[in-house]
Amino acid sequence: MRETLDYSREFLGFYEEWTFGDKDGGIQRDDMRLLFGEDPVHAAAISTQTNRHSLMSFVDNTDEIFSELKQRGVEIESPLQEYPYGLYEFAVIDINGYYIRVAERVEKD
Repeated sequence: MRETLDYSREFLGFYEEWTFGDKDGGIQRDDMRLLFGEDPVHAAAISTQTNRHSLMSFVDNTDEIFSELKQRGVEIESPLQEYPYGLYEFAVIDINGYYIRVAERVEKD
């Protein structure tokens, strides 16, 4: 739990951390809140090398967040680009193996 909260704060720019005992906690960045419960068996079952649990955050400033995370040294898993399904997005994989997508909608003409 402690490692996950520290990573989220130091590398992903979250703040407003809270914990309840050693196994539950959460963190916030703007309107995005992540809640964590320490359960290594469950985490291993939902995030493997071939299948990753995906989280998605819709924002209005994808370029800024992308630049910030690059400066913080976060490894980008999927590059920042516009996709044919109408999203401008990128993705990272956190220390627990979760695939975190950051996106904003693209207006089509």
